[in-house]
Amino acid sequence: MSAWASRSFRYLLGSEATSLAGSAVSTVALAALAVLELRATTTEVALLAFAGQLPNVFALWAGAWSDRYDKRHQLLGSDLVAAGALVSVPAAAAAGVLTIGQLYAVLFLLGAARVVHDAAAISLLPALVTPHQLQDANSKIGAASSVADTAGSNAGAALVGSVGPAMSVLVDAVSFVLSAALLWRIRPAPPPVRPDSKRRSLVHDIAEGVRYVIGQRTIRTVIAALAVLSVGMAITNTYWALYLLVPA
Repeated sequence: MSAWASRSFRYLLGSEATSLAGSAVSTVALAALAVLELRATTTEVALLAFAGQLPNVFALWAGAWSDRYDKRHQLLGSDLVAAGALVSVPAAAAAGVLTIGQLYAVLFLLGAARVVHDAAAISLLPALVTPHQLQDANSKIGAASSVADTAGSNAGAALVGSVGPAMSVLVDAVSFVLSAALLWRIRPAPPPVRPDSKRRSLVHDIAEGVRYVIGQRTIRTVIAALAVLSVGMAITNTYWALYLLVPA
């Protein structure tokens, strides 16, 4: 039986695709906003990229945290935080008080919300489908994510050209609200295992997970490849706005 048979999985799939499409829109819109309207310098654009990537430092803690507390609540909270941060951008732009400093804060909050969201979504999935459906479920999420990312990037470029970068950011805010609405309909996951006086510390659990990954050649290789790809994408995202948007 396909993972599609699980209603809760369909809600999670819809949530992931919706929020990712919106995020692709804001990736284009925020860069255009910084360069075209705030006249950001090369250094400021680089700092924007850095602010968005900085929360990845806490990914290990987010993964361990997601195993201890309600995953659906973590997903809902991260989506609503992201939506609130994004709404502040067009609001500040309309009031004429938007600054590059605010964009730093918004991108940091978006990065933090994404780290929490991704960790919780990955660990929630096995609770929504049976073990033999897990590969099919991951494949469907991967395919939907690819389509959503491409569609969102194209839509972002069209929106920036038609309504401007500040208003385009609202699309991402709406996408996170829709994502939260879908997540709300997921059946409650099994009660989380909460830490107590006898439970090992968070740091101990993180260290144990790192040792396991290091000991697994396949997982270690995949993570190394993804890390290199992430660095390359971060460098690309830092410079494309300047070289594509600033007139020669």
